[in-house]
Amino acid sequence: MSRVLPFFRHLSRLSPKGYGKEDAPSASEKKDVEESSRKLPRGIPFILGTEFVERFSFYCFQGILTLYLTQELHFIDDSAASTFHAFMVLAYISPLFGAIMADGLLGLFWTIFYVSILFAVGNSIVAIGASPMSVQNMTIVSLFGLFIVALGTGGIKPCVSAFGGNQYKEDQIKERHVHFSLFYFVINVGSILSTIISPELRATVHCFGKHTCYPLAFGFPAMLSIIVITLFMCGKPLYKIRPAEGSEFVSVFRCIFYALAHKFKNKGKEKRDHWLEFADDKFDRELIFDIKSFLQVMCMYIPLPVYWLLYEQQGSTWILQSARMDGQVGAYRIKPDQMQIANPIFIIIFIPVFNSVIYPLLLKCGLCRTPLQRMTVGGVLIAVAFVITGFIQLEIEKELPEYPPEGFSELTIINNSPCDLDLKGVMNSSVMAFKAETLKDVPSDTEIEWEISPSECSATNATYTKFSLPAQFMCMMAALSNDTIDIQIGADTKVKEKNGYPRVRLHFSTDFEFMQSKNASILFRGPKKYFVFPDNITRPSRMGSTEYCVMKPGVYKIYLPIDETAHQENPIGAAEFKDGGSYGVAIHQNSAHNISMITIFVTVIYNSVHMLYQLPQIILLTAGEIMFGVTGLDFSYREAPESLKSMVQGMWFFTNGIGNAFFIIIEGISSLKKRSHDFFMYAVIMTISMSLFAILGHYFTYLDGRMKEKQVE
Repeated sequence: MSRVLPFFRHLSRLSPKGYGKEDAPSASEKKDVEESSRKLPRGIPFILGTEFVERFSFYCFQGILTLYLTQELHFIDDSAASTFHAFMVLAYISPLFGAIMADGLLGLFWTIFYVSILFAVGNSIVAIGASPMSVQNMTIVSLFGLFIVALGTGGIKPCVSAFGGNQYKEDQIKERHVHFSLFYFVINVGSILSTIISPELRATVHCFGKHTCYPLAFGFPAMLSIIVITLFMCGKPLYKIRPAEGSEFVSVFRCIFYALAHKFKNKGKEKRDHWLEFADDKFDRELIFDIKSFLQVMCMYIPLPVYWLLYEQQGSTWILQSARMDGQVGAYRIKPDQMQIANPIFIIIFIPVFNSVIYPLLLKCGLCRTPLQRMTVGGVLIAVAFVITGFIQLEIEKELPEYPPEGFSELTIINNSPCDLDLKGVMNSSVMAFKAETLKDVPSDTEIEWEISPSECSATNATYTKFSLPAQFMCMMAALSNDTIDIQIGADTKVKEKNGYPRVRLHFSTDFEFMQSKNASILFRGPKKYFVFPDNITRPSRMGSTEYCVMKPGVYKIYLPIDETAHQENPIGAAEFKDGGSYGVAIHQNSAHNISMITIFVTVIYNSVHMLYQLPQIILLTAGEIMFGVTGLDFSYREAPESLKSMVQGMWFFTNGIGNAFFIIIEGISSLKKRSHDFFMYAVIMTISMSLFAILGHYFTYLDGRMKEKQVE
């Protein structure tokens, strides 16, 4: 993940031998590191604590935000994904403004303090927004809180690492290396812990009568962020606090605009080797050379937003894909947002493998000799990852409910009786005892009139029914009552729950009569107890249908009522409900005929594609991230001029924001109907982008070549 990249960028700086040739530390170097670790400034623990909480909180939001938008705020999948990426746009564009504010106005310490307050306020607002209130109010409060959080994290992101580095003297190089190792280790710990803890707080804890507890999942990091402000201020006497020294951003843009203005004023009268040299009458030639180098690196950044466009979908479309998959592993159910933990784990495993095995092997084969070649191959791997994602999505889409064409309906006939039924009329059909049949693509304007003839049971007379089809999905239940077939007709729905849980609807014909009081229920006892009330039946009645009840997946025993508060001692039957499925449970109880029957039928197929099938795409994405992202950061640091290295780092974050903005634009204009087609489209976009990147890389002049050109000048 992007959270681990700066750590490896820092490690890459320790190698004096170029790309991919880091040597293992000697025994004396290890001893120096151990000694230097005891010389850390006393204010460092406060700084590390601040970074840990900020990263923990941010990745809490990143991990569960998409599910929160779909499950609690009822966003459709596309809107939830676009909102997630809008949040990421702001979170990765705002670091530029945070850096400018710290360098040119407030200084690092006061910038961290003020934006930490802003960050804590944003956390708290989101936690309040997740508490019970109308969906409209929840949406307004939550989105405002997310806006504040994005501004806060953007202000903290570029400042804390620099503030930590400022605590060391210029000659404390080894100590500073140890600090950055600790710093980015803390980032990784915060990342992994948030990926483990926040989904558990979200899904395992139940509050306010819901299956989830988003107020706690958002409230926990909010509480930590409030505490850490106090801790950060407690360390103030221990910090080295430098005043604002002016922003390099301002100097660069002043020079660029000055050169452009003079070039246009010149109108070709005076020739220069480079248009920036029109600023040499006002700006130092060293700055002009640095800006030339900076712009050349920025040219290689042109395809970079496409990398982020695909990479950041781990937190949006890939989580939505996970929510449509089977997460059961033994007795434990993997939550969709927990699959993100695989990426940082694979990063930690793969980095030494790539440095020690894969890169040396590729060099021996004459492949990936330059960092830009590595980055190109990494981008192609990410494109392949999205091809795999697309094929997995195709399998998932086979399990999604099919909607009838416009102007047509689908009718499910549930025979909850011991009779075989023969239906004759406008369209003929037959349904065996305790079975269900589905009639698809029935014209909605058709008025159905059936003569229903029973056989193989105590009923002898035919029943006549006449009805229309006002909804896309309709359900008709036939039940035996007093040796007569009774018919009940109503609307139905076919959807998959956004939290991945199964939906269960009861169709019953029992000895128990539901009276005017609505206290009596049918009990489902399994991973959790559910009391299902037939609220919408005409009372008194012994037959009817309930609304859908969302249950945790698992095996349930079903108990019928004996009065308004108690249930029968023995269950009438049992049923297993799996992730993502929609089920009808038909109960027939007739003591006079000595029949107790329960029939389970599936109206929406449960999730059969296992969540672990995402591992190949995650592995390829991680490999691509190492080759593109880690190498890219190292390339940027090495190729950037010394005076503009922090500005290049800021632009790296900025391209992340642009990539997320691209996602919003593409989702808004795309006419593709299926998510699988979107994944294939993104793979094509990435392939084209890497082709452009390879061409740009072919003409790129590395720093050594630019320095030789400078000496010639």
